[in-house]
Amino acid sequence: MSRIVDDMDDEFDDEFDDIEEVDESVDEATLSVTEFVKRVNRVLNREFGSGVWVQGEVVKWRVVGRNAYCQFRVTSLLRQHRVAMQDGIKVRVFGRPNVWDAAGKFSLVVTSIDPRFTLGDMQATRDELVRKLKTAGLYDENRRRSFPDLPLRVGVITSIGTAAWHDILSRFEASGLPFQLKVANVRVQGDGAVPQIVDAIWALGARDDIDVIMMVRGGGSKTDLACFDAEEIAVAIAQSRLPVVTGLGHEIDVSIADEVAYRNHTTPTACAAALIDQAQGMIDRAEGAWQAIARQSRSLLEVAESKILERAAGIRTNAIGAIERSNTRLALTAQRIAARPIVVLGSAEQALATFEARTRLLDPVNTMARGWSITKAADGTTLRSVTQANVGDALVTTVADGTLTSTVKEKDDPHG
Repeated sequence: MSRIVDDMDDEFDDEFDDIEEVDESVDEATLSVTEFVKRVNRVLNREFGSGVWVQGEVVKWRVVGRNAYCQFRVTSLLRQHRVAMQDGIKVRVFGRPNVWDAAGKFSLVVTSIDPRFTLGDMQATRDELVRKLKTAGLYDENRRRSFPDLPLRVGVITSIGTAAWHDILSRFEASGLPFQLKVANVRVQGDGAVPQIVDAIWALGARDDIDVIMMVRGGGSKTDLACFDAEEIAVAIAQSRLPVVTGLGHEIDVSIADEVAYRNHTTPTACAAALIDQAQGMIDRAEGAWQAIARQSRSLLEVAESKILERAAGIRTNAIGAIERSNTRLALTAQRIAARPIVVLGSAEQALATFEARTRLLDPVNTMARGWSITKAADGTTLRSVTQANVGDALVTTVADGTLTSTVKEKDDPHG
């Protein structure tokens, strides 16, 4: 509220700059400070007796003992709309102007506040930032990232020790899945929260041992969650190399960080549950695929076994048929032999006689009887060429009725 007071002080300073010297001879009563303040307050009461609405920005907010009831009333009205009084928010307040007797300081005693004005200003600021992000192409950029099927390596941005941290930690541990958490411990409200969160997003996004970034914070007032409406955080999320998921505040809270994230969830617990479901679903699908492969393998083996048995049965049937046909042919042959033995034997004798005649023609004895002879060397080698014998060699010549022994005196070698 100091900003409102300071602005009014400046207006009074400007008026004092225009003071002109007056004629001291004028017979006017001189007022004491107390009397002057009372007269000023009477003027203020005539002008603003019922009070006045004033709008401005809260600067150097602090709670003091004076007018504690009014302070409680104002903060309670804001709290009903989940807005906390703090520096930086814009307010429209109702009160009565006054000059304090003791210090002579002008002030506005606030008795009421318009929460809709503050909410409207906050919404207008958010709407303008959303428009700016969309124009720059950043609003949907993080949603273009590829989300992992098995997000077990999670970079967590939160304040360690808070209820939100303990909730997600217990969820991950209870899942029984091998999650690996890399935690960036940051402030999640107040001074320093925005730069710490931005640094954490960039640091986790640069690591190669993380699948997804998770940003969580428990519930609070709209002003407690105001840091997540910061442009710097929105840009860092949009440009993160990794997909960012959020679980910020209550179910009814939706921040700019939620809007630009790859996926947002109503609470930190819901955010953790979503990652667990994603990982468990992938594991279930993998196990289902293996089971399907096993079932298909068993089915193929059964089909193959059935085909082999069918083929074996076919071979057995064909073999039995072939044997039966052979037996039938043998029986028919035997019947023909029994019915015509003379014809069959005559044919056999004729075939034997022909074979015998051919054999006699090929018998060496018969050949030598016609004047042929066989000459062999002393070692029994049959001579087929003069090159196989030398002068002086003993030769044995076989004729039709005996053998002759001779010695080579000379030889006529046509090749020599």
